[in-house]
Amino acid sequence: MAVSSIVSPIQINYIKVPPAVKNNSKVPVILDCNYSVRPDDTDLVVKWFLNDDVVYQWIPPQKPQSLGILKNKVDLEYKATDDPKSVYRALKINRPTNDIAGEYKCFVSTFADEDFMTKNMIVFVPEKSLDIFRSGYDGNTVNFTCLASQVYPAPKLLLYKDGTDDFYNKIRLPSVQWDMTKHPNGRYSVYVVSSVLNETLRPGTLVHCELRIPGTGYS
Repeated sequence: MAVSSIVSPIQINYIKVPPAVKNNSKVPVILDCNYSVRPDDTDLVVKWFLNDDVVYQWIPPQKPQSLGILKNKVDLEYKATDDPKSVYRALKINRPTNDIAGEYKCFVSTFADEDFMTKNMIVFVPEKSLDIFRSGYDGNTVNFTCLASQVYPAPKLLLYKDGTDDFYNKIRLPSVQWDMTKHPNGRYSVYVVSSVLNETLRPGTLVHCELRIPGTGYS
C-alpha cells in the first residue's frame, strides 16, 4: 500500500522577535524569519509588517527596502545567511525607539504558495524619575507616596516595608490611593499612596517602592 504526502512549497519554521527592548538602546535589534522553500520555487517575496503596515520588502535579486516607519532605520546590508534565497530575510534595527513597538509579521510568498507568522515586541521607556516620600501623619497612621514619571508602557507600583523579623522579608503595604496620567508623548506618570499604622513601624524601618513594566522583565 503506497503512502503519499503533500509537501508545502513554502513554510515559515519560526520567527525570532525579542519580546521587549529598551527605548533608544545602542544595541541593534534583530528580527529573524526562518523559512524553507523548495529549490524550484520562483517569484520569492519576503515582507515584514508592523501593525499591518509593510515596513520591509525583499524581492530577489533586488536589494531589500525599508518602508514606512522603519525607513532609514534598518541596516539593509545585514545578511542573515549565505543562502541566496534567504540572505536578506531578517531585520536589523540599529536604534529601536518606542514608536516601532507592536505586532511584527513575517510574510513569505512564492508563485505557488505563501505563509506568515507574527510576534509582538514591546519597546519600553524606563522612568525619568522614581521618588518615595512621607506624605502625611495624623498621629495614628503614616502615609507614604511613590511617584514615577515618564514611563512607557504603563507601569505598576508597589510599596513594601521591611519584615518584622527578617530584613530581607518585605511586607507589601495596602494602597489607599492610586492615579495615572498619560502625557501627550504617550508616556505615563503614576503615583500610589499607602497608609501604615504608626505602631507597626519600628525605628529604622525601611519603606521600599518597586516599579515594574509588565511584559518586559524590567523592575
